[in-house]
Amino acid sequence: MQLTETLFYAKHQNAASVLKSYLEQSDEQSVFHIDVYKLADENQIPRPVMLETCIEALHEGLLVMEWVFHCPHCGGVPKETVSIHEATHDDYCPICKVNFTNVIDRNIEVFFSLHPGKAPHSQALKERYHNLMRDEITQHMHFDWQSPHTIYAVDVIQNPVYREYFGTETLPQDQSLELMNSTILFTDIKGSTRMYSDLGDAKAFGLVREHFRILFECIQKYNGLPVKTIGDAVMGSFVDGRHAIIAAVEAQQTLRSYYQNRPEKERIEVKIGIHSGPTILVTLNNRLDYFGTTVNMAARIQAIAQPNEIILSEHVFAPSEHKRLLRKYVPRVYRSTHAFKGLDGVYQVYHVRP
Repeated sequence: MQLTETLFYAKHQNAASVLKSYLEQSDEQSVFHIDVYKLADENQIPRPVMLETCIEALHEGLLVMEWVFHCPHCGGVPKETVSIHEATHDDYCPICKVNFTNVIDRNIEVFFSLHPGKAPHSQALKERYHNLMRDEITQHMHFDWQSPHTIYAVDVIQNPVYREYFGTETLPQDQSLELMNSTILFTDIKGSTRMYSDLGDAKAFGLVREHFRILFECIQKYNGLPVKTIGDAVMGSFVDGRHAIIAAVEAQQTLRSYYQNRPEKERIEVKIGIHSGPTILVTLNNRLDYFGTTVNMAARIQAIAQPNEIILSEHVFAPSEHKRLLRKYVPRVYRSTHAFKGLDGVYQVYHVRP
């Protein structure tokens, strides 16, 4: 099979070339369910880069994508959709005869296929997949669909290119999906009201816009998603807490370097708070957004930070790999205890000044 299409506008031309060669040289089964992460690993291409390239190919009409909702009990597939707009918080498994909750980093798989218009797939391929699944469940009571190469829904939803091209793909207003573990980063500017008053709106916003650019670049560089801005604040989300820490450290260092030679009134100093935990994915203002206690906690932690400081919750600081990572950037981390409005008890937090 020869494809005349080339992803001319792909951000990563090497990954685009690898994908095109794979599609041209693979058999029907392999292009029906493309093993994106395996393809990335075999060609020493970062997984997020190959996923981004597949999303670009989806946008160009070269690929199609399906959302596959697995029963967490038996692994069966009660539902498959071509749009997240068809997702629901709860589903029913006719095999297990139980209701279950959909969780984007647990039971929702995403897979890509070559568009049928480029090389029509045999309907037998999908029937064969479902027959295999039924046989496995009948014999072993479970269909083992997960592998080290599985693409989970969160991988796609967190991808900035997916948000750019498919930002209108949202959940129904009355639905939500759960996320078992997300790392939320909040930022805010010290004394922004005074800066607008001293410099005037236009000049102050020009400085704030540059600060947005730096923060967005640092978040995206480490596989994070800039979810939204709230006034002068930024909310970002990460699948991996280590990436959130590195992004925050690099953002503080870059901001300090960018503004250090400006007059004092034009220097922007940022406060950052990071917390990890479960969240829910919802549609708000016609876009996907994260809500929940974890989001609220990250915002409250940011509020107690000092300018040029990062504060981590216990959940973010505790993993040993996070502590080892921090030692590369700072000689010391300071601990303090705080109570937060609306939350019971007191919490230990950790202060980082890169």
